[in-house]
Amino acid sequence: MGIDEELHDRIVNALKGADFPINNYDKLMESFPHGRGGVCRAPGFEITVEDAITSLVEEDFPFNNAEDVAHVVIKRIRRGGIM
Repeated sequence: MGIDEELHDRIVNALKGADFPINNYDKLMESFPHGRGGVCRAPGFEITVEDAITSLVEEDFPFNNAEDVAHVVIKRIRRGGIM
């Protein structure tokens, strides 16, 4: 499994209990079990939830499910050269 797939699975699992739709940054941050202090890890890569989420822009919202969050976060951190 590659980094993208690993991060995708970890984000989706972390948001299993989230109340969707999520309409803004603050609600998304609160939806992660460890909030800002959480860390998403994949072999050879690590990013805090805060760093991953701050890569989002207002136009990314709302999110209707965890799959959408994972997809957009990974796209944004790739585009930003973080990963």
